[in-house]
Amino acid sequence: MWPPNRAPRIRIVWMLLALIVPATYVGAQELEISVSPSPVGSGARAAGMGDAFVAIADDATAASWNPAGLIQLERPEISIVGAYTGVIERFSADEHSEVDSWNRADTPQLNFLSLTYPIPYLFFDRNLVVGIYYQYKYDFARDFSIEYDAAWGSEGGLLNTFSKLDFEQEGALHAITPAFAFEITKHLALGVGLNLWRSTPLGRNEWEQRMDRRTLALMPVACELTRTKTREKYSDVRGESYTAGLLWNLSDRWSLGARYDSAWTAKADFKREEFTVRSYFAPWGGSYLGIEPGLRNESREIRFPATLAVGAAVRVDDRLTLSADISRTDWNDFWYRSRWGGRTSLVNTWSFDDFLFPAHFDPTYTVRFGGEYVAIPKQPDVTLKRLWSFRGGLFYDQEPASGTPDNFYGLAAGIGLLLNQRVNIDLAYQLRCGFDVNGDFVRGISGFDEDVFQNRFLLSTVIYF
Repeated sequence: MWPPNRAPRIRIVWMLLALIVPATYVGAQELEISVSPSPVGSGARAAGMGDAFVAIADDATAASWNPAGLIQLERPEISIVGAYTGVIERFSADEHSEVDSWNRADTPQLNFLSLTYPIPYLFFDRNLVVGIYYQYKYDFARDFSIEYDAAWGSEGGLLNTFSKLDFEQEGALHAITPAFAFEITKHLALGVGLNLWRSTPLGRNEWEQRMDRRTLALMPVACELTRTKTREKYSDVRGESYTAGLLWNLSDRWSLGARYDSAWTAKADFKREEFTVRSYFAPWGGSYLGIEPGLRNESREIRFPATLAVGAAVRVDDRLTLSADISRTDWNDFWYRSRWGGRTSLVNTWSFDDFLFPAHFDPTYTVRFGGEYVAIPKQPDVTLKRLWSFRGGLFYDQEPASGTPDNFYGLAAGIGLLLNQRVNIDLAYQLRCGFDVNGDFVRGISGFDEDVFQNRFLLSTVIYF
């Protein structure tokens, strides 16, 4: 037992530690994108080729890969793409076995819907193709639980804390895109799509984060239990951007492509609700029960970055096509601005307007390789009823992070079937992995390590008229 004149001071020390320690273990409230944060187009055919499609883009999904590629379409067509995304995360930490856990989140989705129409007459002696497209652009599904125990030394003994965080994020961003492609010369085409980011009956533009944090602090002189429930929601996310592309057919075999996704600023309604219950008990100092509610409503601006992608494709022969893409994204243009006017990074919640240490991120790059083999018979029938295609791809993909970007690697495989030259069915699978990544998301845990395994299945159907 401490001397009476020291007991009050020591009780204050322990109470302050009990308040400070849980704050070092918080799920940061940034925006988590489920698969690749860099813009990725739609369609199972492209996905089967590892998304190396900028210099090919010869079906309706070209509106999302390279709008200039729409000029290659000769018949009206409609298409629909469904997708399933599954994210598996493994958490671990040095000397903290309680952190070890596996978590997963799954999202089925309508990925793409289109109507494309080649204009049957010439404009200035050049071809013109127009279309309207629905795109599911960003998926925000995340769901995990994590536990963390810690011991802190101080005057008179140890402070032991036992913490658990349940985190859930859901939502998506969708766009309606009218687009056109115009033939500048016989070998060069320009395409532009206007992305209207709006909630529609096909999907709502919003996301929501829910966190439930529980911490038990055990002290020689007292114990404290804290539980905080937080809910943040961005709703009615709206804005405009454009996607522009060029496609240059150097010869019958070689083609080059380029795509630029513009940066854009969205408006959104933001709501934050927080409710904390804190209870404290000391044998000689009584007990305390406190309830701390919090509510905030405001309008926010959300900035999404621009991306530049270039690609090349070579038609080895009538059966085999190979392609490669590279893209770059600047994540210093990824932030939200509150009503107070400050720009806060959506990567790690650091401020871009800090005078001494402003937030800064290295750009991220993706490199993609793909191939497609069309099983054309040596002597094809004039009325070919079935035509099979086989695809594969590899890719290297980065995500923004404090310091150097996180590295992800992936592979893809796909198969396609053309029936009676009228209906095309494509199926694709992608596996994307990252090891020792996402350090910005859960902070304050010594030696924290996360491995991520992302699975995507896509099924496309195209009907030609």
